[in-house]
Formats: sequence, structure tokens, C-alpha cells
Amino acid sequence: MQYIEKYDTDSEILERIDQLKNEQDYYESDFNVLGLDEEEPDWTEYMGFTYNPHSESTSFKDIFTNNEKAESFLLTSGLEEDLVSSYLNFVEEGKFLLIYDDKSLNRDERRDSVEATIQKGPEEEEK
Repeated sequence: MQYIEKYDTDSEILERIDQLKNEQDYYESDFNVLGLDEEEPDWTEYMGFTYNPHSESTSFKDIFTNNEKAESFLLTSGLEEDLVSSYLNFVEEGKFLLIYDDKSLNRDERRDSVEATIQKGPEEEEK
């Protein structure tokens, strides 16, 4: 099942990603974040998820990272055009979408293996 969650700020997304990684064993690579090209948070450079920018132009970075544009990503996800339009309007307000699915939880490797820990990404220290 695919999940699409709406967030007003990038810090809310970070909290949610950490929660899903810790509670449900998702990896950072399981997530796509959609937002305006100019609103891309600086922490996306070192996180393992994919940022799909919403913009009309293709940047130099898009070519090297193979970032799929937000509209294309939503359309290839099998969503109806009206729903895609609604999500893009939300993003155009400077907000973000977090997209992931539960198919990624069906992995072959052991969750407590070194490889799984590396793929899952760094965890925050508990306070």
C-alpha cells in the first residue's frame, strides 16, 4: 500500500522519517519527498531518500542525480490526474509530501544485520 502524507515543514518530515525507521524498520531509501525545487532542504544532501522537485525546468543537479520531477513521479505512481493536480497545488504552497509504501518492508536481508543497519542510515541519539 502506498502512503502519501502532507507536511507543512521539512522538520516535520525528518521527525516522521525517524519515527518510521525506528518503529517500522523502514530505510531512508524507502522514502520520496516532494517539494518545490527552491524549497529543497539542505539536509537532503546527506540523507538516503529521494527528493523529487516540483519545477518546470531541469537543473544541472537533476541530470546528475536522476531526480524525477514531482509531477512525473506522481503520475507514474498510478494516481488520477485530479489527485495529482491537488497534490501539486499543495506543494506549490511551499509544503511537502512524504511518499512511501509498505512493499519495501518485505526485504530478504535480516533486519539486525550490518548491511541492514548501513542501508537504514544513521539514527538519532536518544535523549
